[in-house]
Amino acid sequence: MGLDISTMSVMVSASLILQSITLIYFFFLANKYPGVGIYAIGTLLSAIGFLIIPICPFISDQFIEFNLKFLSNLLLISSQILYTIGIIQFLNKKVNSFFFIALTSASLVIQFYSIYIKNDFIIRNMGIIFTSITAYFWAIYFLIKFRERYLYASSIFICISFVFNIIFLLFRAIMIPLTHTKALLDPNVVNLTTFGSMFLFDYLRNAGFIMMICQRLYHQIHQLATLDFLTNAFNRRAMQQCLDQEIAKFNRSKIPFSLIMLDVDRFKLINDTYGHDRGDLVLQHLTTILKQNLRSEDILSRWGGEEFLILLPNTDIQESFLVANRLRATVEENPANNRLIYYTISLGVGTFNQEYTGKLDSLLIAIDQALYQAKENGRNQVIIAKNL
Repeated sequence: MGLDISTMSVMVSASLILQSITLIYFFFLANKYPGVGIYAIGTLLSAIGFLIIPICPFISDQFIEFNLKFLSNLLLISSQILYTIGIIQFLNKKVNSFFFIALTSASLVIQFYSIYIKNDFIIRNMGIIFTSITAYFWAIYFLIKFRERYLYASSIFICISFVFNIIFLLFRAIMIPLTHTKALLDPNVVNLTTFGSMFLFDYLRNAGFIMMICQRLYHQIHQLATLDFLTNAFNRRAMQQCLDQEIAKFNRSKIPFSLIMLDVDRFKLINDTYGHDRGDLVLQHLTTILKQNLRSEDILSRWGGEEFLILLPNTDIQESFLVANRLRATVEENPANNRLIYYTISLGVGTFNQEYTGKLDSLLIAIDQALYQAKENGRNQVIIAKNL
């Protein structure tokens, strides 16, 4: 029974065209993301390359046939390289232009020699396989080494599709000489497996790239919903969710947690003296210092204006007082704006324990009053909240 390889080539092309349309849509949806347009162009070039393949046997003029073969291979080689460049750019990494220019040039020399001079099917296939595998390994390297944490799942997904693609390309490189394959459209198992693997793994790779785009979009939307735009600390809404979770944890385990409420002393004077831009800089500087001096499990939020709230899980009142005092001293010793703007903070500290069960608002009021008392006592100090 004959295998209709031409039909499979058209199917691969049609699938890639549909996928490229989807990628172009995502390009306009998220055109601020680098690499999406390059990757979409690569998919479109690959589709055109596969569409040309079944046309070649019907061309009677050998020179035109050679030109079509060269054009098809050029498009396929370019698409593999553009996939990798698109992924690298999407990961916000610098593309080594010299490497890709050298790889493309070497591949085109091989194709020119194997089509116009030698007319050797095996050589030109080995050239495409070598280029594709090299580009795939380069993409895998960047996906593994430079992936963002929130892109972990999609990065691994794409890597797996690349690995399987490499396996099938190696299989093709071994089997072409063994089966004496003379043309890409020969109806044999090698070509059938090749087109089948391309149909499957190109789809999976493109699906993985779309997943990366979606994950980045979700991540940025999540950041907009949970992070303060100026300081990049949690906003009040996000902190409230963290507090609810911590209360639920306390109700199960009875492990206390502490809160530190603080604000910048005489912040209005800073704005009036240096301007609101420098006031914003002070808040950003303060956020940086606080993050650098808190534990990884501690949560910092901008509670409002120049006021911040810190959640210290599994921390009693003595520990939280020491943390607060260390933060106060560190801020005092590190002026903002290249050490030109000296400022201090006042802090109120309280612990959520049995006395506050179900009464988080009471604890917040008590800590706010402690902060107010720190201001009244001369600022730049820590006051422990009194039980209400």
